[in-house]
Amino acid sequence: MIGFIDVSGTPYNANNKTAWVSANAICIRKRAIYEITATMHRLKRDILNSEFIELKATDLVNKSTLSHPNLDKFQYLQGVVDFCLSHKDCRHAAIVFSNIGQSKKSETNRLPRHYVDLLWRIEAIARDYGSLETETLVIIDNNAPKADKHLALAFNNYLYRSLGGEHLAKILPIPIFAVSETTAGIQLADIAAGIMRNYYTLRLNERPEEETDTPFERKLREYHAIIMARSVNRRIGRFSVNGVFVADSSYTVL
Repeated sequence: MIGFIDVSGTPYNANNKTAWVSANAICIRKRAIYEITATMHRLKRDILNSEFIELKATDLVNKSTLSHPNLDKFQYLQGVVDFCLSHKDCRHAAIVFSNIGQSKKSETNRLPRHYVDLLWRIEAIARDYGSLETETLVIIDNNAPKADKHLALAFNNYLYRSLGGEHLAKILPIPIFAVSETTAGIQLADIAAGIMRNYYTLRLNERPEEETDTPFERKLREYHAIIMARSVNRRIGRFSVNGVFVADSSYTVL
């Protein structure tokens, strides 16, 4: 299995710039990697007229796009949701938290909390497959060489030198940092993270669906429900792990 990680929003900005942050993982079984990648290639070719274009979640998951079903971007996103994010061999995990403006970057090789929490959920998905998926490779959206180096060291430090890391037996201690432009799985994680961040930014979790919902809000509810349905809740040791974790206002990444 391969777990692709992307984060929408940054917890290190003042909260008036990023009110909510969503760290998402898309976990795809090995047997489905080719099919899902080929599907994204086909959707780009047939709808966007270019196999090489990369559309970020900010280009797709927004009011302008999701309010106009005739747009190519809308049709592409709907295809990605229907055939990739909803695929039977694709599972989701997410850590969603409000940005209280108090998170700071660690100066040490300490793995930020939202990555730790995501690794636990990737482990839960791998365990849910049992012997069908014995090892999980984690691929993370790259930032910058220096930042990725520290994150890679922190990743392995957590697996090898922490009590929590001892529980993550299915995760290979060799994180790979990839460019989203050439990595379909990272693009999927980016879209899923954009869906989750917008859903909670609009506080759709706090009110029931209504006739007055805008087309944008209705689509966010539809996509959010797919991510929730394809997440995994299970126990790891004495810990109960929910596939989608919406943190309270005290959550910080350190």
